[in-house]
Amino acid sequence: MKFLVAIDGSETGLSALAKALELAKPTGASLLLLTVAEQANATFWPGMLPTGEPLYQGPPLAELEQIARSVGEAALEKGAKLCEAAGVDYQTRLEFGHARDTICEVAEQEKPDILVIGSRGLGSVQRLMLGSVSDYVIHHAHCPVLVVR
Repeated sequence: MKFLVAIDGSETGLSALAKALELAKPTGASLLLLTVAEQANATFWPGMLPTGEPLYQGPPLAELEQIARSVGEAALEKGAKLCEAAGVDYQTRLEFGHARDTICEVAEQEKPDILVIGSRGLGSVQRLMLGSVSDYVIHHAHCPVLVVR
């Protein structure tokens, strides 16, 4: 049995991992810990202000991508330590892209028995305006999905 666990270092991500560990340990399931780092070029668009100044004046996009990679690796490292402490077999996977699409793509590739993801607990107005990764995954993943609060 294999669980795909989407983690991002947040409290709800850690709650999802804790629930996956609770379910995996007695069944002997293995976990695939997935973190999706947002690509810098998917987040920041180059452009000019009417004054001719660049719209984006932050760090170079390559530096932003390295920061995203470091954050993702830290989340996976923390998840790996929790898996080791629980005595549960695991693998880690870091992907770049949009979280909701990438989680569904990895689920399609890996064919897990269950996908475990945290809920951000957004209200209905915020969900309508911002969208919700867990809501999208529920409707688009081709495997059972457990959303953990």
